[in-house]
Amino acid sequence: FQPTIQEELVETNLSNAESTGKDYKLIDKEDNMEKLSVELLTKDILCLDTETTSTDAIDAELVGLSFSVKEDVAFYVPVPPERERAQIVVEIFRPLYENEKSLKIGQNIKYDMQVLKNYNITLKGKIFDTMIAHYVLQPEMKHNMDYLAENYLHYQTIHIEELIGPKGKNQKNMLT
Repeated sequence: FQPTIQEELVETNLSNAESTGKDYKLIDKEDNMEKLSVELLTKDILCLDTETTSTDAIDAELVGLSFSVKEDVAFYVPVPPERERAQIVVEIFRPLYENEKSLKIGQNIKYDMQVLKNYNITLKGKIFDTMIAHYVLQPEMKHNMDYLAENYLHYQTIHIEELIGPKGKNQKNMLT
């Protein structure tokens, strides 16, 4: 398959991770995870997300944890596939998740709550779900993260299909 010149020159006015000065950090060492957890515990507002192997929260295994407390700064913590090692990583962040003093913000946060419950973590404190908020404001529109980022932040996310392939029987998951 040879793309046409027109296909190669697709332009967008949206920014993305490559075109902006975002500070995204991979935290893959246990001592750095502990330092991050302690630092984030001092914040009043915490944005969080989970990366998993499935869209079904009951069967999903954690692949990664994401956090942000400041615009343009985010942290990604990979979770090992072995359940015992995964639980060790999750336990490092238990005080953060169970901190009743901080506001937790997430997109479809009910899903994250269910996945974390599979690891014996209960999300505590006030919770704000951006998906529900958008539904209340604009019920006729799409509510997924890609749509919200493009329309409200003028930011093009990395679409899940770019990471794991198109939907279908050959689609991978975030672990494979």
